[in-house]
Amino acid sequence: MSLLPRLFGSKKPALIESARVDHVAASVPDSARPVRVQVYREAYVTYESGYRRKGVVMDFTDTGLRIRFPTNELLPPVVSVNARSVGIEGDADVVWQKNTEAGLRLRK
Repeated sequence: MSLLPRLFGSKKPALIESARVDHVAASVPDSARPVRVQVYREAYVTYESGYRRKGVVMDFTDTGLRIRFPTNELLPPVVSVNARSVGIEGDADVVWQKNTEAGLRLRK
């Protein structure tokens, strides 16, 4: 086990600066929808049963996010999202799902 830290290191993930994200995520006045922030950050989705899946947030806005999973499993209609690296936590509705990607709408 002592080889693992030397091989892979113990670097912790960097947090996104909120000022930088706010600048990128600001909506364009002539646009029909807000600009999506392109990220590649780890997130967890928890079902009502307690089952937890790890995924990657591909992009997000104030109202939702697109997440990619390593396996192709069907999501339930409502999940709990925990993506602290991008500042998203709470319940979400599954709006669409195609193969390993899903679109989630955050509940207010």
